[in-house]
Amino acid sequence: MAGSAAAQRPQVAVPIFEPGINNFPAGESIPPATLQGMYRTELGKAYDPSLAPKLEQVHQLLEKYFQMRTAAGRKATVAGLQATGIDPNVLGRLCRIRANWPTLAGGGVFYVNEKLGAYGIQYFVGLPKAYDRTRPWPLVVKLPAATVFLSEPPPDAARVVQLYTAWINDDLAKHPDAVVLMPLLDLNELWGPSYTGINRVLQPILDTANRLNIDPARVYMVGHSTGALGVWNVALHFPTYFAAINPLAGAANEQWQKPRLANLWNVLPVIWHDDSDKVIKVSFATQLVEQLRHLDIHVDFDETKNLGHAPSDEVVGRDYQKMRAKVRPLYPKEVWDQTSLPDVQFNRIDWVQMYQQLDTGKELQMFFPRSSGHMTVYENSCTVHALVHDNQIEATIDNVNTLRFYVNDQMIDFSKPVAVVINKQQRFKGLLKPSVDEMLRDQLFLKRGWRYFTAAIDVDMVAHPPATRPTTAPLHMGQAR
Repeated sequence: MAGSAAAQRPQVAVPIFEPGINNFPAGESIPPATLQGMYRTELGKAYDPSLAPKLEQVHQLLEKYFQMRTAAGRKATVAGLQATGIDPNVLGRLCRIRANWPTLAGGGVFYVNEKLGAYGIQYFVGLPKAYDRTRPWPLVVKLPAATVFLSEPPPDAARVVQLYTAWINDDLAKHPDAVVLMPLLDLNELWGPSYTGINRVLQPILDTANRLNIDPARVYMVGHSTGALGVWNVALHFPTYFAAINPLAGAANEQWQKPRLANLWNVLPVIWHDDSDKVIKVSFATQLVEQLRHLDIHVDFDETKNLGHAPSDEVVGRDYQKMRAKVRPLYPKEVWDQTSLPDVQFNRIDWVQMYQQLDTGKELQMFFPRSSGHMTVYENSCTVHALVHDNQIEATIDNVNTLRFYVNDQMIDFSKPVAVVINKQQRFKGLLKPSVDEMLRDQLFLKRGWRYFTAAIDVDMVAHPPATRPTTAPLHMGQAR
């Protein structure tokens, strides 16, 4: 609209590539002998050499499953996988390996610009010269600040390509042991908290794992200023995907963000702020640190003096090393899931999923300046704090109606009964059977290869008559009523 703030605000030019066209190399089939080596590494003690020919067969079926776009096709593929007799837990581990990751010898910087569902995927990714598709690599996600794009005139497409390429090459020179991902900034959305904004970060992360051998236990995110605001936004929405975050001179002071700080239970926040920062006051950081420590969440707070809003190279390097030292447990013993958001995708943390609250309170609509859409927030929050040990899940919950616990062979012994104790009352006890279908459908939810879970236990805390039973939670085996 003529004269509007959006029309006057400079935009980040889309690079020269048209949607659907990028300079990322096409996939290449990995030789069978090489795949067997990757299977052996991925499966560890679960690798059985006598099953080697069958593993290649099931891997092809897994590739077929994820390429399918119809329920009937996926159902038939599941039947084929079940017929092989391979343990669903083995299949779950194999899901992470793609049979056609490209070789990409010598590394380089590549650009991806594609459409996936409702969201566009636009990002630059840098590969170390030593990149080897046969082993998992750490991924460092860097969110640029908006400042460099606010020049008059704004940078054109060619300049944007130059900027991103230079940033990534500089990072690769300093840290040649990790893949570097930089999503393309949109000044309308920034990095959230709008759905479009946060997905400009999350979707490139998920897409990168389809193209490169990324280690899900070593994914990190760093940003300064508006980039740091984005680090908080994305990590608080999707903490399952990150080992550590490094917000430099950022803030997370929105009311909806406060309950979600507990979700960083298995993520290390490495926070930097300077006491003389006049752009974003240091009090935003100190309050966050206090809240995190009150929740018994380990946080590394690097507070400096007289540097202002921008960290020094020494600070950046020091905090980067602290962040990279963290390796995330993929199946942690303890999980904390707390939220005031109704969205199912935001209320899954590791192996805990909350579907419905008992008492939502008022429904509030939050609109964000200069961005698309809005966010629905409930007046009341709900929480699950759960621990798994000795084939028992112990959970303390508050204001939760319906929830689900996911498990696999690294968490429980399937040959023995599993018990679920909630608020000191046993809600379920019984044997669980690993399921190929359960595992693969959850792969579609979390996205392929990030985790695998082969059984689930649904718990309704309140009895519902048939006409009012919640329908948001899929019903599977191991239900507790």
